[in-house]
Amino acid sequence: MWIAMNDSFLSVVQDRNDPDGAVVRARVRDDLHNVFDTDDTEANVIESNDSDYRFRVFVPKAVVAEIISSLINQIDYDNFKNSVEDDFRHDAYIDIWRAMNKVQVDLYGHQTYKWYENLDKMN
Repeated sequence: MWIAMNDSFLSVVQDRNDPDGAVVRARVRDDLHNVFDTDDTEANVIESNDSDYRFRVFVPKAVVAEIISSLINQIDYDNFKNSVEDDFRHDAYIDIWRAMNKVQVDLYGHQTYKWYENLDKMN
């Protein structure tokens, strides 16, 4: 599962060795700290140059669910893209938006929003 937040992008998958565990992966180390926000997160971050995602932590699924639920309850913006402050992250999310918008257009044959015409000016 990919989870895109305004300060973190995570991939959450099953821990192969623990049916109740999850592996939370990130491409940016701070993304794990932004979500788990604990002093001991750093001790638990595994860094590897041999993996698709460079950083990861092993966490019980229940903990991940509780944290993500709490973050959803804290949402206070009405436009996700505008809530993203990091330029590198905003640009990456615009790329995802474009790809998924293309899926929508390909499936349903029309563009539903007009602001996309000025998307390049937003970057």
